Amino acid sequence: MASGSPDFSPRIVSSGSGDEQVKQDCTAVLSSATFSQTVLSVIVYNDGASPVHIKRGAVVTTNDFKLPAKAWFMTDVPTTLISFICAAGQTATCYLVGVF
Repeated sequence: MASGSPDFSPRIVSSGSGDEQVKQDCTAVLSSATFSQTVLSVIVYNDGASPVHIKRGAVVTTNDFKLPAKAWFMTDVPTTLISFICAAGQTATCYLVGVF
């Protein structure tokens, strides 16, 4: 990286015994990614061309956290379910890695 540039490499800071990976296709209809067990940390990468709204739990709207296209988000909050939705007419594909 160039001098002075921030390092935007994602890093899981929770220790765990394993991980689980999930691919989630997102549309204007609510969809959810479910882990087989509670994960301590999760990274979500939006590989789509459109932004996606995400929320931990079962209900998400387009007013919730907006993850831009080609961006990632990481949290150290235990969860088993992350929900997704795109704005009308948009789609995205998200990849998740959860550490348990």
